Amino acid sequence: MRGHTMLGLLTTLALCYLVIINNTRGTAACIAVERNALASFNASIIDPGGKLHTWQGENCCSWGGVSCSKKNGHVVRLDLGGYSLKGEISPSLAGLTRLVHLNLSHGDFGAVPIPEFIGSFKMLRYLDLSHAGFGGTAPPQLGNLSRLSYLDLGSFGGPGIIVDNFHWVSKLNSLRYLDLSWSYLAASVDWLQAVNMLPSLQVLRLNDASLPATDLTSLFQVNFTSLKLLNLKSNDLNSSLPNWIGELSALSELDMTSCGLSGMIPDDLGKLTSLTFIGLGDNKLTGAIPTSASRLCNLVQISLSGNLLSGDIAEAAKSLFPCMKRLQILELAGNNLTGSLSDWLKGMSGLRVLDLSGNSLSGVVPHSIGNLSSLIKLDISFNKLKGTLSEIHFANLSRLDTLDLASNWFRIVVKQSWVPPFQLINLGLHHCPVGPEFPSWLQSQTRIETIDLGNTGIRGALPDWIWNFSSSMTSLDVSTNKITGKLPASLEQSKMLKTLNMRSNKLEGNIPDLPFSVQVLDLSANNLSGSLPQSFQDKELHYLSLSENFISGVIPAEFCKMKSMELIDLSKNNLYGELPNCWHQESKLYVIDFSSNNLWGEIPSTIGYLSSLMSLHLSKNNLSGILPTSLQSCQTLVFLDLAENNLSGNIPRWIGDSLKSLILVSLGFNQFSGEIPEELSQLPALQYLDLSNNKLSGPIPRFLGKLTAFYLVNQEALCLANQNKLPVLQFKVYGIGDAYFSMYLDSVEATWKGRRLHFEGILCVLTGIDLSGNLLTGEIPSGIGFLSGIRFLNLSRNHIEGSIPSELGNMTIMESLDLSWNGLLGPVPHSLMSLAFVSIMDFSYNDLSGEIPSGPVLSTLRSDWFLGNKNLCGFPLNRICVPESNKYRHLKLLLRFDTLTCLFTLLGFAFGISTVFTTFICSAVARKAYFQFTDKVLGKLRTTVEMKLGINRMIPARRDPSMATRIQDSITCYELGQPSTAIM
Repeated sequence: MRGHTMLGLLTTLALCYLVIINNTRGTAACIAVERNALASFNASIIDPGGKLHTWQGENCCSWGGVSCSKKNGHVVRLDLGGYSLKGEISPSLAGLTRLVHLNLSHGDFGAVPIPEFIGSFKMLRYLDLSHAGFGGTAPPQLGNLSRLSYLDLGSFGGPGIIVDNFHWVSKLNSLRYLDLSWSYLAASVDWLQAVNMLPSLQVLRLNDASLPATDLTSLFQVNFTSLKLLNLKSNDLNSSLPNWIGELSALSELDMTSCGLSGMIPDDLGKLTSLTFIGLGDNKLTGAIPTSASRLCNLVQISLSGNLLSGDIAEAAKSLFPCMKRLQILELAGNNLTGSLSDWLKGMSGLRVLDLSGNSLSGVVPHSIGNLSSLIKLDISFNKLKGTLSEIHFANLSRLDTLDLASNWFRIVVKQSWVPPFQLINLGLHHCPVGPEFPSWLQSQTRIETIDLGNTGIRGALPDWIWNFSSSMTSLDVSTNKITGKLPASLEQSKMLKTLNMRSNKLEGNIPDLPFSVQVLDLSANNLSGSLPQSFQDKELHYLSLSENFISGVIPAEFCKMKSMELIDLSKNNLYGELPNCWHQESKLYVIDFSSNNLWGEIPSTIGYLSSLMSLHLSKNNLSGILPTSLQSCQTLVFLDLAENNLSGNIPRWIGDSLKSLILVSLGFNQFSGEIPEELSQLPALQYLDLSNNKLSGPIPRFLGKLTAFYLVNQEALCLANQNKLPVLQFKVYGIGDAYFSMYLDSVEATWKGRRLHFEGILCVLTGIDLSGNLLTGEIPSGIGFLSGIRFLNLSRNHIEGSIPSELGNMTIMESLDLSWNGLLGPVPHSLMSLAFVSIMDFSYNDLSGEIPSGPVLSTLRSDWFLGNKNLCGFPLNRICVPESNKYRHLKLLLRFDTLTCLFTLLGFAFGISTVFTTFICSAVARKAYFQFTDKVLGKLRTTVEMKLGINRMIPARRDPSMATRIQDSITCYELGQPSTAIM
């Protein structure tokens, strides 16, 4: 489609100067000055292909690539495109004053600037310097080429030339073709206005040119209405799609893929009835596909994938597609489209590519999809389609080579004897219920290259014939199934295999010998055993994950020699010994994860040579010693997890000075001592800091309030930035339909809401500080309250004193706050009771006092969060608080009650004593009877005691000074209102 358009365009341009260059080779001889100019040019360049071997003799007009005018003998055409010339272009070439056509494309001129003398070719109409390795700034002298109709300075893959402004471009009034693709135009803020001054322009290619952000809607009058092809792909214009696009009525190709476009697709797009190709994918376009698009009956390709488009696709199809009889490619993947496939597809018999993946389509897949006999690629993965797919759906798809049905809700039910009508190259059935048996129909697919059967419910051993695709298979994913048995001892016969993902199965035995071609190997979460193969060093491995197995032995030093390796994950195995100390500067490692093994010794100093390292996980080992100073050279480090080892010494200051990219620092459960260095405040991206369970001393640093990544306003931007830090946060190896064959997610263990939990993936939720279990003193700095984006704060089990700052109430998304087991004083701030998301708020075992304040979190408070604070009262404790205003009144009533009680008690006691004494004084009979009675009782008591204890003689209490003293003490205690002492 594009080839026919370009062929017609080039034919038109050629006719414009055909009269000049036609039949020019018949000239007997060329002009001597121009022959000398060409000879000097030849002497200054290198011709590795020897294509200038014909440049001999006097008649330069017969030399290869040279054409002369038949009328006057002047050289008018120098066409050396594709000659792969190198070296320096001689200024003598400026002697070709009548040059009309100059082509030096596809050379290699060593990034030198375009010679300024080219601007002196006043007759030049065609200039092609594309893909020739020119660099530097484009000379403004090119603006002198007023007759130029074709200008191509584009390159592919950069670095390309630099265009500081478009002023000289605006002077090329005759220009019909302009290609500056892959140039650097970031400073050309005037590019749109300059292009608008080229009324004859038919082709504009500025793709991948670093164009500055440009409001396309700012152009009020459009002059370049002759435009037939517009390619602005891969420029961050940060604009909406302008309405004036509808005025380009001659436009046949529009490509604004990945241009940062937003807003809705304008209705004026429907005016472009000549359009054959529209590419607006990978933008942020919203709304529905406009109904005006129903007038675009000449469309051959629609590419709108990767936007935010919405609406019912079935409703849109009724108006959009009936006239599009020529449509061959329909790409609407990665949007928010809803609706069903219903029967709208049956009228699109010419479709070759149908990609509706990554939407919210529902309903069943109609049988009519099997009538799209021209289909080469069918991708309806990652939707909500349901029902059953059977042989009928694929009956007529004989041309199909790519089938991706991953992540839907339907089952695929075919007979074991079914032989498909197609020969697939790519198959994606990830998360489709296919099992429990391995699909036998795959045995008929002799061209298969990629197979994704991950999480499809397959059980048992793999069939032996799966390894027979050795001549074609490049990728195999059977992850997250229940595959048992052992792998073949060797897979070296699979010489095309690049990706093998068998993680999360029940495989046993040793790791097989692998082919040299393998780049991605994921055998994690199986039952593999044995040691690590020495032969890994001979492979082109980029990604190696063997975690969660039973692999033992040491980590071989040969791992250091794997120059192409980007990720090594050997975590959760039984590896032992010391870490390899042989890393070198040529390594491309992004991720090292050796956590949860039995490794010992010090962290090797050569790890500092890994300048590209972004994630280092060595937690849960027996490593000792101090952190090597060489680690500060790993300035791209994002995750540093060394928790649960025996590391010691001070926390280095260079962590804050050198490792500016750190997002996560986990050094908990070690033996670090000293104070927390203030340099940590210089980590602008830090969102998780765990220094818990060490021997750190000194005050809680006040600089914690300066950790800007914890500010709520930065949280969304930080998460988006972290998502782009591949391959650390999500190391994906993409397969068909952008479904991953393998994925590494950074993980860390953190004390969250009182429990030790495992977090993995994008750790946006894990924003917190854990300094618990240390020897920290002083007060809690009030500046911590500025960390409004923090989700948990743990300062428990330290020696912190002072009051709880009320500023902590500013942490609006706080979920867990633990200040227990310290020496905090004073009340619980009322501001903390307004934290709407908090589920843990532990103040236990401090010396807090006063009433526990009420607030929105009152119903979630637990009594154990306040235990060990004897002066706290109120809910949820059982202690009732006395209001301050009533304290003195209650005290007076209590004192008054005690005074009256004592008075009446004394009066009663005096009355009773006086009555007894009066009786004894006045009655001798009463006195005699009383003493006789007491003597009798005491006599019996003495006899009983003597018999019990076998004592011949009992000393009377009244004669025992110690006994008398004890009796007196008991009376004294009683009089003071204390419990009486027992008398023996």
